[in-house]
Amino acid sequence: MNPICEGCINYKACKKQKIPCKALNALYKIGEEQDRAAKEALIREYAREIGVIECEVSPELQQLGKAVIAGMPELAYIQAYDIRIGFILSYESKIKNGKIIMADCRKVTGPYKAYLPFDFIVTFYEPNMAYMTDNQKKVLMLHELKHAGIGPKGLRMEPHDIEDFENILTRYGLRWNAFGNDVPDILAGGGDEKEKRTKSDRMAAGRKTAKSR
Repeated sequence: MNPICEGCINYKACKKQKIPCKALNALYKIGEEQDRAAKEALIREYAREIGVIECEVSPELQQLGKAVIAGMPELAYIQAYDIRIGFILSYESKIKNGKIIMADCRKVTGPYKAYLPFDFIVTFYEPNMAYMTDNQKKVLMLHELKHAGIGPKGLRMEPHDIEDFENILTRYGLRWNAFGNDVPDILAGGGDEKEKRTKSDRMAAGRKTAKSR
């Protein structure tokens, strides 16, 4: 017998009719709702701490991320080590230290891992990068995926200033993400011919585009 039923004046009637106790069912329901509310509140708190608000999982970005990972040899380690990456589109802009952030990559750590089945989260901030061409978005995705690194102690965030990011600037110029300054399709192949374009040519093209705006 449930200890809660001890001393209940309706116990004999419930037992005789063999029906579930309405009071117990109500208590169980209240408990489930409280547990659910607590979990939802905890998830919302995690979302605030991560800094992702008004956002959603994006199948389009996931498809783009998978294509970039499969098409860029420098990201082969992501598949080789089965690094799990989630892709989110945020409908809010992000500004940090006065700088407009178009996208970022975060390592999932601590209690977040209990709720998020990913090792890293890549977020695109739609208001800040909506102007980008498809080719620029591919380079932006490549840039963020390069943050998902692995070292002697396991997964880690790679900073912006490491040598591995230099080839993006070398190939596409300092202003590869500027408005109206499209870049070659990094997934189209034929990279050797495109590499023949010198850095000075790219910078000149960037200056020309800036003047025309």
